Amino acid sequence: MHRLLILHGAIQGPNPTADEAETERVAHNLAGLLSGPDWSCEVAHADLDLEKLRIQLLKSPPDLVFNLVESLNGQDRLACAIPALLESLSLPYTGNPTTVIALADDKLALKRELRSLGLPTPPVSPIDPEATFIVKARFQHASLGLGPDARVTSWPAATQQIETQSRRYGTPFFAEAFIPGREFNLSLLETVGGHIRLLPPAEIAFRNWPEGRPQIVDYEAKWDPESPAAHGTVRVFPKGDGPDGAILQTLCELARSLFERLGLAGYARIDFRVDRQGQPWIIDLNPNPTLDPEAGFAQAARVAGIGYRDLIEGILDQAAKRGLGFSPPGRAYAGD
Repeated sequence: MHRLLILHGAIQGPNPTADEAETERVAHNLAGLLSGPDWSCEVAHADLDLEKLRIQLLKSPPDLVFNLVESLNGQDRLACAIPALLESLSLPYTGNPTTVIALADDKLALKRELRSLGLPTPPVSPIDPEATFIVKARFQHASLGLGPDARVTSWPAATQQIETQSRRYGTPFFAEAFIPGREFNLSLLETVGGHIRLLPPAEIAFRNWPEGRPQIVDYEAKWDPESPAAHGTVRVFPKGDGPDGAILQTLCELARSLFERLGLAGYARIDFRVDRQGQPWIIDLNPNPTLDPEAGFAQAARVAGIGYRDLIEGILDQAAKRGLGFSPPGRAYAGD
């Protein structure tokens, strides 16, 4: 039997945020799913006391770590400390390496890197001061601070909103050009053989949407399942051989290019907007998407014919193969 440590970020205070609670729930669900003759599973949380975690890992090193840590002390930009610690201890783990986590958790740095690679991402400089902008948190995911007022119609309004949101949430915000049009999510899964598998592209359809409200997956849509915004954002999977075939093909090519050129590993989700002229724009990279069975990544896998257990075991297998030679019992990797 092999030891699996499922690691998530520590809950902050008595009232966890929706994303903190979801990650903890997923961690315990994975332990229940995987515990058996092959795996002995332990769930633990990570906080800012990295020395305590380091000593724990040295004292009782697991065979593999399932890294679900998305933030430390409520700060997404600190999440890269966990893979850095695991790498320093030569412990194999699931998901993306330190460099990718650090880059994705700084949206401005990510945008600079995308531009340097010639990949399309909305501009941040006010080329047209009368353009429409969307104001986002620079170092936080989970749609923090995104609401109906996130879209503004001039650069002066954007600078004012940046100041307001930065003060309100205690973290820097920035503005990028708002792309009216359609929104897509591309989920990618690395296989044991090192191949990149593109899961079926998903589109977020905005249905019965209030007039004047920006068509974005804001905080309410993502985290309040009873809200009108949540009911109005519906995930659909367009057919690749339909009228959207060319757009979907372009999105898949861009997603694969980003995965390869940024050195991603394990699994990830890339978010796009497609403007009214059919031009795609990369708006976000999530290097550690939630593995809740009802969330987008698992749903895309299901559409591809991959059951939830097979998805999770595939992620473990790939991490083991990438790691230090450990392989789960009964798995043959030769010739993959």
